[in-house]
Amino acid sequence: MASSPGDQPLVELDRVCLDIPVEGVGGRSLKAALVGGLTGGLLNRGKRGGVSVRALNNLSFTINKGERVALLGHNGAGKSTLLRLLCDIYKPSSGSIRRYGRVVPLINKNFWVDTDLTGRHAARAHYLFNCNTIKGFDAFLEELTAFTELADFIHLPIRTYSEGMRTRLQFGLLTAFRHEALALDEGLGAGDQWFLLRARHQLTRFLGEAGTLILASHSNDLLAQFCTRGVVLMHGHLAFDGSLEEAIEAYTKGVG
Repeated sequence: MASSPGDQPLVELDRVCLDIPVEGVGGRSLKAALVGGLTGGLLNRGKRGGVSVRALNNLSFTINKGERVALLGHNGAGKSTLLRLLCDIYKPSSGSIRRYGRVVPLINKNFWVDTDLTGRHAARAHYLFNCNTIKGFDAFLEELTAFTELADFIHLPIRTYSEGMRTRLQFGLLTAFRHEALALDEGLGAGDQWFLLRARHQLTRFLGEAGTLILASHSNDLLAQFCTRGVVLMHGHLAFDGSLEEAIEAYTKGVG
């Protein structure tokens, strides 16, 4: 795919497969079939009787720096699994991945720090990690609090936050600093009007001219706003890779 400025690769996948072990399935064929249907993958039985789901199967493609890539596919097609693989959270079972930059994940609602910490303390740790100094933190916190609309909740433990509040804080922190690439699951903010409105503006600012985005979403409007390339997954396979318009058409016609 030749669509990024300079054609500099960010990540290259070569015949990548990912198997996820399934505990407690054994030889119960009905339960095994149900697991396969829910995950969208293919069930494999090992020589020792173990069962795994092939969540991703024989993927080969390159994402270049500066690209805006949409991941399309039905629930269970492998989109979230692929995001985790690109972020180096999952390791491939076979095949190879070559990385030329870091993809930062914003793909689940689990916070990356102890939720007994306050939002302020989490923000302070994130600021210190990115800036190597605490100078300027007060102004940063004021801007973050205004953007996330957390008000006095910023001083309370994260465990007391609603899912929407956690999403706001995560998104605000991750997009406050320049990252080379961001992997985003739009399901994080599903149904949250704050996410749909304010976060889109923040994401536009974050990407600028050079930022790379890998976005999994069922919203064609959201994908059209941010992406130019579409990758369609079907049961862990690469079903289509091309322009976003062609990818949406292929997915709509049932390729994915």
